[in-house]
Order: sequence, then C-alpha cells, then structure tokens
Amino acid sequence: MPLFAYRALTASGERVTGEIEAADGRAAVARLHDLGLIPISAEPVALKPATAPLASRRLARAVTEASRELATLLGAGQPVEAALTLLLETGEQPRLRAILASVRDAVRGGKPLSEAMAAHPEAFSRAYVGMIRAGEAAGTLPEVLRALVALRERSEQLERKLASAMIYPAVLFAASVVALLVLLLVVVPRFAPLFAQAGAALPASTRATLALASLLSEHGAMLGLATLLLVLGGLAATRRPAIRLRLDRALLAAPGLGRLARERATAQAMRGLATLLKGGLDLAAALTLVRDMLANHAARAAMEGVIVGVRQGRPLWSCLAGAGIVAPLAVRLVRVGEESGRLAAVAEHLAEAFEERLATRLTRLVALIEPLVIVTLGFLVGGIVVSILAAVVAVNDLAF
Repeated sequence: MPLFAYRALTASGERVTGEIEAADGRAAVARLHDLGLIPISAEPVALKPATAPLASRRLARAVTEASRELATLLGAGQPVEAALTLLLETGEQPRLRAILASVRDAVRGGKPLSEAMAAHPEAFSRAYVGMIRAGEAAGTLPEVLRALVALRERSEQLERKLASAMIYPAVLFAASVVALLVLLLVVVPRFAPLFAQAGAALPASTRATLALASLLSEHGAMLGLATLLLVLGGLAATRRPAIRLRLDRALLAAPGLGRLARERATAQAMRGLATLLKGGLDLAAALTLVRDMLANHAARAAMEGVIVGVRQGRPLWSCLAGAGIVAPLAVRLVRVGEESGRLAAVAEHLAEAFEERLATRLTRLVALIEPLVIVTLGFLVGGIVVSILAAVVAVNDLAF
C-alpha cells in the first residue's frame, strides 16, 4: 500500500507530522482517527528516484567527515558561514562541495543552518537536521555535531564489518558458479559424442546432466540475460515503499532472521534515542527522529504508534512493548531508565550492548555461509562427476 505524509493534532492540541500506510486518502484519515489523532492533511508520498548505493555511501562518508571538521571549527569559535567556507576550500568530494556551497549561500542569506541543510535531504537526513536544530536552539551546536559524528561512525563501522565479512563468501560463491559452468560447458560436452557412439542406455542422472549442459550451451546467453533482468527487477521492486514494507514485515516475522532484524532495530533506536536526548530534544521529538533512523520500514511504521502513545502520556516502555519492534530486554531496561530518570544513559548502554550482539551474530551467520557454499558446491560437482562416471561404466559394460 502507498504511504501518506500527514499532519494532525493530538487530543491536547499538539501538532504532529509523519507518514502512514493506507490504501487511499480516506483510509489514511480513518487510520489517523483510530490512532486518536485529528487529521489536518494526508498527502501521498511522492516516490523519488533511488540514488546509486555506491554514490550514496560515498556521500554519507563525506558528510561524516565534514561534520567532524565543522564541529572542530565551530568549537574553535569560527562563525557558521566562515566554517562552511573553510570546508568548501578543503573539501574533496565534488557532490558535497556543491551541497555545502548551497548551504553556505543560504546561511549567508540569513537562514539558520538547520533550514539550509533541510533543503538537501540526499545529504542530511531528517534526524540530522533535527539534531542541528536542537543544537542551534540550545547553543550547543559543536557538541551536537560531535554526537552526530559518533552516531554516524558507529553505523558506518557496522556496515563496513558486514561488508568485509561478506567478501570471502561472495568470492567463494562466484568461484563455485564459474567451476560449475566450466564443467557443464567444457568438460561434459566432450563426453557426449562418446556416449552417443557407444549406443548404451545412459543412467537418468547422466541424461539430466547432458540435457542441462546442452541447454546452457544453446541458450546460455538468453538464460543469463533473463537472470540479470530478474535480479535487477527484484532490486528495483524492493525500492518501492509498499513492497519494501511487506518484505520488512515478513523479515520481522521470520524465524531466526526476525530476531536478528529486531535486534538491529533495537540497536538503531537506542543509539538514536541516546544521542538525541543528550542533544537536548524532548522524548516525543526524539522518537520522531528515531523513526527516520530505522532501516526496517515495518519498524518505522510501528514507531508511529509509539510516538502517538508517548504524546498521549503513556510510558515509552509500554508503547515499545505493544509495538513489538525492539527486543524484550530493551523494553525492561527502558522501563528502569524511565522510572529512574536515566533514560538517555540506559539507552546508550542498550545501544552498545545490542550493537556488539548484532556484530557477533552477523559474523556467526556469515561464518555459516562459507561451509554451506562449499558443501553445496561439492554436492553439485560430485553429482556431475558421478553421473559421468556412471555412464562410462555403462559403456564399458556394453563393450564387454
């Protein structure tokens, strides 16, 4: 179902905004009423063209580095406009330089830094802009920037660990595919004339292997192109919000993987919550930005109910327990943090614990992929070899 960006009022008259999934505009309004909100507007979210993943990651790393330098310059007493000018002089990423030039010009024209950054969502997320806005209001912009850098570095470090761990299984899988193609396209066809001349009845496994080799030889290019188009189509489909939402819901409900996805959402939510609360935001505003930090779209949708519940005066731990998007341990400790008035410290502790747990689980999962690929390759190669040997034995028996 499509997403709708809404504006609404709570029972106390407070204005809230967000996104909600619904079949159409009327259904979106009805869902808002069910959540206890008074709708003001509900407009479909326009789909934006997806940015290339590699370019997006490069820009994200450049933004992190620029944020660190900006925090240093502002902490040293430089005005915002002068600091941005220095960043432009030393920046190396062309795309970020263009964005920073636009931000500098907007600041020079009298706009706050947060408003200037909000015009470039491809570089500065809503959570990032919200933190900057809070830092401007509290007069702690350098401290907020340093907190943002720490938050982004932790997220990028986890992504790098996962990418590094996947390199060897990916290479192993590619080598396995190449080995199978060599067997089926080069080795097996050389035996086909021998078996045809012998006139012996071939085993079923041999006939299947020869048929597969013939299919790849005659239609390999077409099959490869179809596979490529299927993969690209699947990747494009997963970027559509409605399809991504369904996939993420299925992921949360899946045995084993659902636990991993929930722990990832817990780590992201707690890290964002700790950073935002320390940056001076109130709980409801912090949760609104935490929602945008969650990678799982189903968790984002569930966070809407958490935000509404907190705005209505319910404790955070109760809202999180009802949403079912964080680990049960996190719910219990969040309750302790709320009751003791140390929610930010407890959230930071939970973030560190679940980030470490997530890294450990991902490493173990990737470690299991390696023997699985090896065993699968051995089974397939062994099956091909055995089918050929069985045919050779059948031909020899006929000769005798």
